[in-house]
Amino acid sequence: MAAVVGETTGRSPVPRATLLWLGLGALVVVLFFVTIAVLNSTVYSASGFAKSYVDAINRGDTASALALAGVQPTGASGDELLTVSEKGAFRSVRVVGDVTERDGDHRVAVTYETTTGAQEQTIRFTIRPSGTFGGLFGRWEFATPPTASIDVTPRNDPRFTADGVEVTTKGADLATRYTVLAPAAFTLSHSSTYLTARDTTVSADAVGQVVSAAVDVEPRASFTAKVRADVTKYLRTDCLPQKVLLPSGCPFGESVDDRLTGDPTWTMATYPAVSLQPTATAGVWDVVAATGVAHLNVGAESLYDGHDYTIDKNVPFRVSYQVTIGSDNGLTITPK
Repeated sequence: MAAVVGETTGRSPVPRATLLWLGLGALVVVLFFVTIAVLNSTVYSASGFAKSYVDAINRGDTASALALAGVQPTGASGDELLTVSEKGAFRSVRVVGDVTERDGDHRVAVTYETTTGAQEQTIRFTIRPSGTFGGLFGRWEFATPPTASIDVTPRNDPRFTADGVEVTTKGADLATRYTVLAPAAFTLSHSSTYLTARDTTVSADAVGQVVSAAVDVEPRASFTAKVRADVTKYLRTDCLPQKVLLPSGCPFGESVDDRLTGDPTWTMATYPAVSLQPTATAGVWDVVAATGVAHLNVGAESLYDGHDYTIDKNVPFRVSYQVTIGSDNGLTITPK
């Protein structure tokens, strides 16, 4: 039979809208895999892992930094600095190298500057694959824990602060080793009621590095002034009023062979200057031996010829005390 004029033969053409949707779907799939590839080469790469770790330290997120490092504090002595925030310790953090070794490990180099110094530092990590998550993104871990050690010696007192957090060692003048996340940059100091120390900056910029720092604890001016005031008050209120030649419990006195005709009168010509020095015992300070001058005035009668005369003389003396700082910050001053 002949075909009717105008009749359509064969399959109908695919609608244009369907072709458009198929194209969009293909584009989405392509973009999805491109996105995965980009993320795996940046955020979820070995270098991205290393930078995320250093960034966590720098923003003070110690929990995330410890988790990325695979390090957990045990509460033992030496772990105290692992949880001290280093927020804002670094600037200009960037990855400058990522070399893949034959075994699949990555040698990643990260540079940064500490906020306490302009010199650029470079730290290197060894990072290895540890599987994937979601079946799409790479997981990474440190082949070697990114830690370093700081040996801190607090002089004259067992306490110091690290970025404002107080730490107590086993004893003054003893070096204690602390584990820290690397890179690390701490300001060590001391600040208590009577003692102080200048800030000391210590940094560790290599995995496995051991660095040393000392905190020189010194008496505050107010500590010396307080001891001076207490010594002066004791001499003035406990010693000078005693109407005897040898005041009890006092550092000065005078022996007279003749008979006294009146009560001795003591005044202070020069109070001893007070300065402090540390001892081998934490919390105990010595008052450096200092000289004062008391003045004695008393009438006397000579046993030789019976004439009366007046003793009016300066009596030099030396003082030496030990000062103990109590747990309540009270001071105990003991003659030596």
